[in-house]
Amino acid sequence: MKRAYYFFKQTIQKNRLAHLYLIVGPKGSGKSQLVDDVAYLILNQGKPESPHLKLQIKEHKVQNMVVIEPDGLSIKKEQILALQSEFSKTALVSGPRIYVIKGIEKISMAAANSLLKFMEEPQSQHVFGFLLAEDKEDVLRTIQSRSQILTLKSIDELDLEEELLKLGVDEKVAALAPYVTKNIEEATLLAENPNFLDMIALIEEIARLWDKKEVTYPIYFAQKSGFLMQDRDFFMDFLELLLLYFLDFVHYRTHQPIIYKFLKEVIQVQSSRMQVAEVNDLIEQIQTVLQQQSYNINLDLALDHLFYILEKKR
Repeated sequence: MKRAYYFFKQTIQKNRLAHLYLIVGPKGSGKSQLVDDVAYLILNQGKPESPHLKLQIKEHKVQNMVVIEPDGLSIKKEQILALQSEFSKTALVSGPRIYVIKGIEKISMAAANSLLKFMEEPQSQHVFGFLLAEDKEDVLRTIQSRSQILTLKSIDELDLEEELLKLGVDEKVAALAPYVTKNIEEATLLAENPNFLDMIALIEEIARLWDKKEVTYPIYFAQKSGFLMQDRDFFMDFLELLLLYFLDFVHYRTHQPIIYKFLKEVIQVQSSRMQVAEVNDLIEQIQTVLQQQSYNINLDLALDHLFYILEKKR
């Protein structure tokens, strides 16, 4: 996404911005964030920095910017007609105008015909359009042919961690959220989710109590882990992150970067006390618990079984 952002920045500075872009990339590749950043560059040209404008763009409260998303399963003709009507009016605020259509691959044929007519009859040289899609092959050829196409890759976990840290997200959340979602907005929301914070705290406690044999895991964690039972997907996220913790034992021993940097000292000690075969066996057993979730096994039983597995391996 950084490369695409700098492409747009240079293009705008050179006054070479095209009037229509199709931005393609998988979920979590940062398409929406990129468009918000580019919209700010367009609308704030030659002006002092404006955090207020950035917030307005993010919340879709800018008069010169219209954002359309699928209404139900598709983008409907009425939505495109409303866009045409809006852009046919004289803008209350002077300057460039922007429209963004998310999920353009979901546009109905009637809406597509109206959009093509709108694109062929631009209201102004200062109107810029951004169409967003996950897969270029799902977008109508007639729309592709009228657009400049940019393709984004799925954001790397380390890149997303870096972006979250820049936004002031706690280092523990920034390290782990990218393994739950590749969407920066969703990852940022996880930093405010008390259940996700409790999940991290639980994994940290599992780690720090590993060598304290006087603590019996199934008994000790029985009352502390009830929040994991609220949702199967949430429980599966927990299992995935727990797997990553024990994988860090292998990463550390093979001199690879670890994910749980905030538990580095614990990992150093515990990984040295376990044989690689033991770690691999533990990982396989947790993976089995994770795979069993597709069979709708009772979550209470699954969690109890997990803590017995951990207890035996300590």
